[in-house]
Amino acid sequence: MKAWRMPDGWTLVAGPVSPLSVTLLGPHGILGPDGRPLTEEHTYYALDASGELGRVYDTMVSSVEHELYATTYRVVGTELHAYHSSCDHHSRRSTHRNTIECAGLTPLPPEAAPSRERIAALLADRARREADEEAARRGRREAIRSSFVSALPDQPGDALLRLEVALEDEWPVVRLNGGPVVWRAESDDYSYKELTALLRSALPTRYGDRPVELLPSPEIVHHLGWDPWN
Repeated sequence: MKAWRMPDGWTLVAGPVSPLSVTLLGPHGILGPDGRPLTEEHTYYALDASGELGRVYDTMVSSVEHELYATTYRVVGTELHAYHSSCDHHSRRSTHRNTIECAGLTPLPPEAAPSRERIAALLADRARREADEEAARRGRREAIRSSFVSALPDQPGDALLRLEVALEDEWPVVRLNGGPVVWRAESDDYSYKELTALLRSALPTRYGDRPVELLPSPEIVHHLGWDPWN
């Protein structure tokens, strides 16, 4: 496997190469330094001084509303380059730029490069940790949903119910129909959008198809840390 010593003492290892879709960002793709669409996706692994996996450089794609963003990486000479592209699907316009993630790479002889087996073991360990973390997140989310369902009172009839997400001593709470607090969050680790998505998913368990509004209180709307739109 190809490998390079990074200036900070880490080791950069070349991983697999696979085809990169030229239509990943609409009609323009991801452009390389020659102005042409890149056709290959390269993956690199950065190992810290102790030999543990610190970062994976692979193609990343994200979107915000009608904007699509992508970044892919390539070692060119002694530099690790990042090629960034974005596409506006309304205007069909694309932007492209190239940044240097790391300069001053020193090629290592083959015998000094980590083995494929070592990289595979590091990736497997990372996958196990991520799976454990995701299981823990699912457990926390389910605990929030369950506590919310248990706290919601019976409300006979089929009239619209109004729930307000508010703050009490900087902690999120929920009030029913403008009345007293019916539920208090045990964690503030969630954004407003994440929290309300969890709470909304629990409402049918308690109230079935009955119409329910879940809205932010004025203090939530004007609180920098609890922006309801992010």
